[in-house]
Amino acid sequence: MPHSRRTERLDCDVLVLGAGLAGQRAAWAAAETVPGLRILIVSPVKTPSGSSFANRNDALGLQVPGLDQADEFMEEVLALAGPAAVRLDLVRAMADDAPMRLTELLSLNLAFRRDAAGGLMRFPGCFSAVPRAVIFDGLAKAHAAFRAKVRSLGAEFLHGYAAIGLDRDAAGRVCGAQLLALRSSPNREDRLDIRAKTVVAALGGPAALYATHICGPGGTGLSYGLLAEAGAEIVNAPFMQFFWGEAGSLAFVNPGDLPWPDSAADLAAARRGHCPVASGLPDRQLDLALLARRDANGLVQVPGRPPIVLAAQAGNGGALIDADGRTAAAGLYACGECAGGMHGADRIGGCMVLAALTFGARAGAAAAREAAGRESHAILATPPAEAGLRPEFLPRLRRSMQLHGLPGPQQKGRESFLTRLRAAVRRNAGREALLARSALAVLGAKTEY
Repeated sequence: MPHSRRTERLDCDVLVLGAGLAGQRAAWAAAETVPGLRILIVSPVKTPSGSSFANRNDALGLQVPGLDQADEFMEEVLALAGPAAVRLDLVRAMADDAPMRLTELLSLNLAFRRDAAGGLMRFPGCFSAVPRAVIFDGLAKAHAAFRAKVRSLGAEFLHGYAAIGLDRDAAGRVCGAQLLALRSSPNREDRLDIRAKTVVAALGGPAALYATHICGPGGTGLSYGLLAEAGAEIVNAPFMQFFWGEAGSLAFVNPGDLPWPDSAADLAAARRGHCPVASGLPDRQLDLALLARRDANGLVQVPGRPPIVLAAQAGNGGALIDADGRTAAAGLYACGECAGGMHGADRIGGCMVLAALTFGARAGAAAAREAAGRESHAILATPPAEAGLRPEFLPRLRRSMQLHGLPGPQQKGRESFLTRLRAAVRRNAGREALLARSALAVLGAKTEY
């Protein structure tokens, strides 16, 4: 049967790609900053999705350093940075904005954990013993509250589409996106070409590139590839967060609680202080020791309990932004897990939520101000992206990432895998190329043409 395509056209002022915590906060800020703009939020699904509104814990933690804790907070963030690079102005922005972001969440009447007197309870986060984080439960309720707030300000939602390309004009400015309708049949593609004065990317991170991941439903893994292709600079992409879980259920397992010889007692005690595998701390040795025992299926056998596996949860890198969420590509902003520069190799628990809210608000406001100053849409000069994704491509990619994209000694066949990824970038103009670009970034490999 011949392949058919139908493409429609839509115009807006500010286009937000992604309806997670960062994307909705960006739309909220854009609508408040310049009332009357047409703000469009694109999401693959109408229901809660991603690591923010659909995580396994049904809760989110937010780092909230007080004014007297800002310097201490920044020192902790920077101490966890190595060997990745961190922008001091981005860390300062999170510290400065944290009290305001908490006030906004409180205005939505979210279910924060409180003590017997009704005060907010404070908790330490992973990689930090300082109790400055707050936690709210009930993510479906939180998603509904954000959605109601954004809609009350006049922003529009467009569900059922995924971005497969960012359009640029003849001057290289990002001026829209090409969307694929996820309801498209195998023999027909329904496409939507959106023109916009500014674009805010809130596309999530790279965890969906792995066969075993806990990033929540709806992740595509395309974000790094899309942003790099549009001209953004991708930083810290190899620094991922991985969690150990029981095979099958993925119930969390902390390696510090496993049996170790007495010589590793100090490492085990340190490892119990954080959930993710560390990139730059000594207790990483325990995780590497477990990874060295992986079998052909990626499982680690543990005496007396089910086998465990390492699952991808989130990325600490993304498109490098400034304090207003601008990327190196004109007209393009980024926030949430696809933005980088504010986290190092490791990050304090609750810092991703703080970053999503901080730079979602800043990027949305800046994108609206820029959009309001432009009088007309640019003329598109970008050819339509090819959406083609062979059925076997993504499962094969995820299996290979699970084999070659985890910490520790590299497995045999990694160079052959890199060669295949580079070939996919060269021969495609669609999702296979974007996924390959994303994977190469996470693997810390150059995209060689």
